[in-house]
Amino acid sequence: MITLEDYVGPHAGSEDWNQERIDNAVELLRRVNRLIDAMVARKLCRFRISPHTRTMISGQTFGGFRPKSCPQGAPNSSHKEGQGVDLYDPKNEIDTALTDVLLVEFDLYRESPGATTGWVHLTTRAPKSGHRSFLP
Repeated sequence: MITLEDYVGPHAGSEDWNQERIDNAVELLRRVNRLIDAMVARKLCRFRISPHTRTMISGQTFGGFRPKSCPQGAPNSSHKEGQGVDLYDPKNEIDTALTDVLLVEFDLYRESPGATTGWVHLTTRAPKSGHRSFLP
């Protein structure tokens, strides 16, 4: 399970961590945690803890919420709006097991597995293409 505290990480004091982004993050984590629970219950893959974040979130400090000043990602990235998270997936087990059927079931979208070796980017924000798996 990913908590709101896990998601915001070291950026809880950022002025960008406002109520709208908190609400976005709560909805994102509701969907992502339901997906995680279902994938574990169905024995589709294992979820691992990142040695850097000590959570299921990937990256050094920017796999969850990113303040606007973060050099990583576009100015309006889903991470900066509380709508995107990167899951730690060092063996690409999650990406291999994750299907569009599951993404539809939990109303999530993901960045193409070919672009995210070692992590899975999930978001509640639909890309312009409307496809569940997309290239940024």
